[in-house]
Amino acid sequence: MDITRNYHRGNKYSEQAHHSLEPKKKESDKMKIRALMIRVGPKQGVICDEAEIELGMPHQTCSARFSDMKRDDELVHVGERRTRTGNLAGAWTLVRLLQP
Repeated sequence: MDITRNYHRGNKYSEQAHHSLEPKKKESDKMKIRALMIRVGPKQGVICDEAEIELGMPHQTCSARFSDMKRDDELVHVGERRTRTGNLAGAWTLVRLLQP
């Protein structure tokens, strides 16, 4: 299921890009985001913009993986910070990092 379908409204090129990604690649991207969240720590969390910079990941990819992880109840909101463009964005961490 394409978690970003609402954003691109079924655009055929976006659909093709979604279907061209292997599940292994998506999981690999999520693993990189998880590792970053572990390094940063649960109190600070990570905004998508920071993950894009730190991981050298395109915005579309990083945003989609964050959306996947939120959908799967893997992330919890821990705050907010400004992006490079000055917009507020939610800071997220792994649910498992907050569990005793």
